[in-house]
Amino acid sequence: MASATAADGGGFVRNPDPNAAPSSRPAAGPALKATAAAASRPVSGKNPSAGPGKKDASGVWQVSTPKVKLSNTVTNADGGTANLTFEVWTADSAGNAKTQVKISDNQYGVLVSDFVKSGATASVSVGAGRLKPNTDYVFHTSAYAKESGLYETSWSPWARFRVRMPVDLALPAPNASAANPDQTAQPYTDTLAPASPWQTAAGASRTPAAVLGTSGTHCTTSSDGVKVCGSAEPYDGRNFTLHRAAGARQRAAAQASLVSDCDPAAPRKGLWTTRFEECSSFTMAWEATLNDAPVGTVKALVVNERKLDPKSGNITERINVTDVDVPATIPAFTLDAPKIDCEPSGNCGVQNVSGWTGAAAWVPGDHHSVFADASYLWAPDLSGPNTSKPQVMKLGVAVALQGNPKIPGQTVQTTPAVFMDVAGGDLENGGAPDQIRCDNTKIVSKVPTTGCVFHNYVPTYTFNAAKYPQASSHAWLIQHKLSNHPGSKADSKPLYFLPDGDISGNRTVICPTGWAAANGDTSALNGATDKELNCDEFAFNATYNSGGMPSLAGGLNPVGSGDACVQTLASKQGGTVHLFNIDGHTPTWKEVCGRSAISGNDNSGSMAAFGSFNANQRLLDRDPYWLDTNVRAACSEDSATAVRCTMTANNQ
Repeated sequence: MASATAADGGGFVRNPDPNAAPSSRPAAGPALKATAAAASRPVSGKNPSAGPGKKDASGVWQVSTPKVKLSNTVTNADGGTANLTFEVWTADSAGNAKTQVKISDNQYGVLVSDFVKSGATASVSVGAGRLKPNTDYVFHTSAYAKESGLYETSWSPWARFRVRMPVDLALPAPNASAANPDQTAQPYTDTLAPASPWQTAAGASRTPAAVLGTSGTHCTTSSDGVKVCGSAEPYDGRNFTLHRAAGARQRAAAQASLVSDCDPAAPRKGLWTTRFEECSSFTMAWEATLNDAPVGTVKALVVNERKLDPKSGNITERINVTDVDVPATIPAFTLDAPKIDCEPSGNCGVQNVSGWTGAAAWVPGDHHSVFADASYLWAPDLSGPNTSKPQVMKLGVAVALQGNPKIPGQTVQTTPAVFMDVAGGDLENGGAPDQIRCDNTKIVSKVPTTGCVFHNYVPTYTFNAAKYPQASSHAWLIQHKLSNHPGSKADSKPLYFLPDGDISGNRTVICPTGWAAANGDTSALNGATDKELNCDEFAFNATYNSGGMPSLAGGLNPVGSGDACVQTLASKQGGTVHLFNIDGHTPTWKEVCGRSAISGNDNSGSMAAFGSFNANQRLLDRDPYWLDTNVRAACSEDSATAVRCTMTANNQ
């Protein structure tokens, strides 16, 4: 045998020669110097196996745990009992043995099975921490007979195996200089906030008219039988024919935009909002009849813009009449200045309504645009923000456009077409998506402020996945694989903000003290400033989605312990950090929460911007928000039993 390598703890001396005779590693028992001539040597089986798992097409055992069970049969022709010595080596790409692996603390670093009858299978289990995921290994066995004291003179054939965890996400290297996402850059959307998970009564009608809060048809009849009916409905791209005006009039309309990303000359269909801006489009109609005989209908396309102030109760509005179509049967049509009503009247007051910019009169074939501005103010009952009696109030705003068609020789009374942000007049329960909510509460640790939001808009918190890939990938895993998809916009499953519930109690349920240190791998720490592993809970403990939030307090996914969650850890293998399931905890994907032992810097850094996001978006109790994990996955397997993917940060 070649000379031994240096000791590696516990008296272990690594074997430098994978082909050294079994007699050079006599761990199974004492060899007898004198043997009977008739005695036979025991023999290892020809098909050693590793498990739990299956052999793939190339003959490699795919094992789903680092606590590998190694097995082989053993035969003793003398009929006595025998055991097997198991020796494990790392393997090169061709499956050849490279370096012996210490799988026990004896001087040979091998494991020895119990004695079994001839022809039976002998097995050993490799302890935790001895073998690494995603590493190729080979092992072989040699037999020892108890009664004769004889060793097998050669080893069994090599068997190749690889530990493949059910959860294996290969993470990108962290980019410490990656810029934090702009949490204020919230996109326009026409997606409604989903129905409240605590809603017990039937929700408001979701017909287009109710959604946008149009208030039905209003009719007036003159003394000489002229009836004019005004109505409004959401613009859907089909219920109005745009007359593409050329030249200065169309350009003037385009320049009159009050809010960003809203072009009255090229209107959006229906309702679009951010947390503080709205762009909505309505088709308005004024139908005239004389003694019940049709005279004609004037139609107009109205683009309404609203802008809220997150730091005051000031609200501004611009009403754009971007296109008017007057039939030949009506010689002229005019609009009065808009009439605006804001409720509740004691707290919301209209400050100013301007006249139309541009001539608010049209004749057949004239489709020019005009606009008018308005402003109003919400003020709480109290004089200014107050920490002891904060106030939260939903507002209702109605805009009425009085239409005046001219009918020769007849009297015409003005008739309003009305759109509003409350359907059915119920401020609390009848709010359309663009309904405004104002408050003067204390947001996070900041002093109380007054501000307004479109509360049915769901903002998005975005992770800096390039800088904090461990936290981002853990959230991706839970969001992607669990049926409750916490925070997923694609699945319409928002997180619900918990500002001052028993947040520490939630965390104690899921992440008891010391859990990360006991279950994690310090190889996941990133640099000298990364001092300790953290337990990363998802959904976050400051949400009603947290597994630690009890149902009696409104919790949506209560569990008795973090043991009921998907349990993972970050671990560096070679130069790459992976997210693995914790050995012995194979997910069923029926769980409702996740916890992971990850880098402390990743855990805290990923949420560092949340306070300012919360303050900027004015999140209040039970407000929904989305989580964008900001990572994408290329998966070699994504099944009901396993998920193995390479992760990439979108902001890398």
